[in-house]
Amino acid sequence: MIETRCKILLVEDDELDQMAFKRFVEQSSLPYDCTIAGSFKEAQSILADRRFDIVVSDYMLGDGTAFDVLELAGSTPVVLVTGAGDQDVAVKAWKEGAYDYLVKDPDRNYLKTLPITVENAIRHSKTEEQVRLLSGAVMSTDDSVYITDMDGKIIFVNSAFCETYGYTEEEIIGQDSELLWMGTGQSDNLENTFQSGRASSSWGTGFYHKRKDQSVFPVSLSRSGIKDSKGNEVAAVGIARDVSELIFVENELRTANKELDERCRRSRELSVMALESLRRLLVEQQIDRARRVVEDFFTVAQIDAGEINLALSEFDFVLAVRRAVDSLSSFTAERGVALMSCLPDEELQISADYRRIDRTLRHLTKLAVLTARSDSHITIGVENTNSQIVVRIESDDVVIDSGQMESVFERSEWTLERITHEQNELTLGLPIAKEMIEMHGGCLWVESGDGTGNAMCFTLPKSRLRQESLIGSISSGQG
Repeated sequence: MIETRCKILLVEDDELDQMAFKRFVEQSSLPYDCTIAGSFKEAQSILADRRFDIVVSDYMLGDGTAFDVLELAGSTPVVLVTGAGDQDVAVKAWKEGAYDYLVKDPDRNYLKTLPITVENAIRHSKTEEQVRLLSGAVMSTDDSVYITDMDGKIIFVNSAFCETYGYTEEEIIGQDSELLWMGTGQSDNLENTFQSGRASSSWGTGFYHKRKDQSVFPVSLSRSGIKDSKGNEVAAVGIARDVSELIFVENELRTANKELDERCRRSRELSVMALESLRRLLVEQQIDRARRVVEDFFTVAQIDAGEINLALSEFDFVLAVRRAVDSLSSFTAERGVALMSCLPDEELQISADYRRIDRTLRHLTKLAVLTARSDSHITIGVENTNSQIVVRIESDDVVIDSGQMESVFERSEWTLERITHEQNELTLGLPIAKEMIEMHGGCLWVESGDGTGNAMCFTLPKSRLRQESLIGSISSGQG
């Protein structure tokens, strides 16, 4: 029986039948809150403002029929009451959407069947509403839902499934669910455990499914059984969630954490190296060189924190190279190395941080000098291309191969044992040189010829402002 009170609308134009209905409800102590409409028009007014659990309507009304009431009721279940001999009308009403019909007899015994009819109608209506809600939820969820019978045949899929797997509903219904599992990297044990129902209803990972186009993707799966009234499992619901994006994010986080750990490790090593260099230089009273180490260490810290600000300005790079060569003349003379330049006659304007580029050029040249033997020759060459300049610091002395030479620009490769006494001041400067060139949009590399010497090379983009000015001048001249 109905445990909660239900709201019933009786549409009946016969006052005696109205009274009989109310008397039966009261004498039977039925949990009904009854509202009575004596005509179709009155029922129309009531239904416009109020909702009911069920409508009981006589077929023939003074100003309409039960078919009119049926149209007004919408999703509310309607029980039709007909007179004897009106069974054809009742069947038609049932086909039109009425839940049930009762045949009115002279003694009004039909009222005795009213409680069970009302209870069944309300229960049926609530079940349909639940089915609609569940169907709407299943069809609107972003997860892929599929239902299989006990033989593993797919009997239902939602729209998300079709979108994810690439099948239409017509193509996949009736197919064996093993079709989804034919992917590489899938453990047979995992598949069998899931399909046999031994997996719990909680989400499980480690599964791979296959789309219609044969592409394989990772999924997180949940399985639950559908049981009949006797407790026997009659179908299985599988919910699949594409976790490709999740795995990508996890890998990104894992990589980022690994890079962060590596940066912390390098920073610690760099701190030890800088302190050791400072200790030695201060003991030897090499104040200027100690100051440069401090400046370089501070620059590295700014680079790691992303706080480097380049002070860009327009300057002639050819002139900058000449000044660098002149300033290093005494240093190279002490080492017994001949330093020369091979520069173009025209100006090469670039937009860059002059102080940082000048220091980078000096560090690279010093490295070439310090790693070369006496009587060696080092040449700084500058080549002008369409969009950038190429700088080559070449030595005719083969000291180390290109693989070893490139490692001196990586902070992670630097140790105090690998550098000579004179090279300590370059401990931080050379890795910084590489990063400064890259921050300017260039790149640095090392070439090693077959017995012809080493060459440290780097590129720098030419000034966009200068190029635009030249293009503007040419366009004006052509005009």
